[in-house]
Order: sequence, then structure tokens, then C-alpha cells
Amino acid sequence: MDYYKVPINLGSVIKNKDCAMCSLKESVAGMIHLIATTSFGECKHDESFGCGIWDHDFENISNAEAFKESVKGSMASAIARYEKRIEYVNIDVEIEQVMTMVKRRKIKNRIVLNVKGKLVKTNEDFKYNETFFIGPLSYF
Repeated sequence: MDYYKVPINLGSVIKNKDCAMCSLKESVAGMIHLIATTSFGECKHDESFGCGIWDHDFENISNAEAFKESVKGSMASAIARYEKRIEYVNIDVEIEQVMTMVKRRKIKNRIVLNVKGKLVKTNEDFKYNETFFIGPLSYF
């Protein structure tokens, strides 16, 4: 079974053309990416959609363990609520300080997000990894 790839190209919809499709794993990964990169209140039809990582953007992280637990809890809650196609979800968050060379040297916090679980439909293992820089938040 194919799923619509996010973001959906609305130009294709307007022109009555087929939208890009993807696999179940890609679709779940796309939803987790959307959850992780959306701040609370940003989605107007459901202001609780998103992740608490944005609550800490531009902050100095004084307690790394508390920050990691906060992000884990926020992601776990959001995945349980909005992504029912995976179960047995395990989330790991790491914080690394990285020297960046954008215009001048800066030390930024890099957040490494790892999500593991099982796809409900196929019972296959699922793994998702993403890296963010916070302050300002960005991803690659």
C-alpha cells in the first residue's frame, strides 16, 4: 500500500495530477519529522500538535538531563497521539556541543533524536534518526 508523501504538492492537486507516493516507513518517518519540527500552537486546527523541543529554542541548556527527558516525553506523547501506525516506541535524545563556522565561530547545541518501534501493520522494526541544531532550531 502506498501513502502520500509529505509535503503534498498542492499544485498537483489543483491540476488534478497524481501526488507523490511513498512507503509506510517513509510515511511514518515523515509524520515524526513533522511532529518534531512543529511547535505547539503552530498547527491552527490542533494547537497541541507538535513537540516541546521548540519550548527550549534560544535557551541555554543548564540541565541537559532534564532537557533530554522533557524532549523524550514530549515526543513520546505526540507520537502516541498522532502516529498510531507504530508501537513499542523507544526514544533516545542526545545533546552535543558543536562548533559551527557560519560567518564566525559559534558553539551550538546539536540534538540527536532517535526513534525506534514496530510498525503495527507489518510488525517490522522501524528506526528514525534526525539531527537538529537549536538556537535557532534547524535540521539537516
